[in-house]
Amino acid sequence: MRTNAQTKLTNIVTGNVIILSDSLYPDAEHDWSSVVSNTKYALDGTMIVEQSERKAGRPYTMQAPDSHGVLTRETVNALKSERDKLGATFWLDYLADGTVKRVKVMFDTTGEAIEAKPVKNTTSPELTDYYNVTLRFLEIPSN
Repeated sequence: MRTNAQTKLTNIVTGNVIILSDSLYPDAEHDWSSVVSNTKYALDGTMIVEQSERKAGRPYTMQAPDSHGVLTRETVNALKSERDKLGATFWLDYLADGTVKRVKVMFDTTGEAIEAKPVKNTTSPELTDYYNVTLRFLEIPSN
C-alpha cells in the first residue's frame, strides 16, 4: 500500500481525517464535462441547442489499478462510519499531475458508495487485514 498521508478524506465539520492509499485515483476523470447540452427541434425542423454549466455533481470513483489501492479493515470501518453520517461533507485530497488536488465531496449513496473486498478471505477478519476498495463520491459546491 502506497501511503504517505497525501491522499486523504477530511470531514469538514468534525475535522476527522482518514488516510487513504496514494494509489487511489479518480477513475475516468476525463469523462465528465462541466458543460451540458440539450437538443430539440422546432416545428419547422430547426435544431435548437441549449447549453449550460453544471455547478456540481461530478462523480469521483476512487480506485487503484491492479488492486494496489488496499486499505486496512480498520480504515474501511472508519469510511463506513463517515458514509453513514447524514449530510456529511468532506475534503478529498489526492495526488494528480505532480500535485495534491482538493475537491469538496460527499459519498455517492445513490448506489454502493464503498466496495471493499478482502485480499485474503478469512473466517475471522482482523482490523489489520487488507481490502481492495473502490470509493464513490459526488463533487459538491465548495462555497
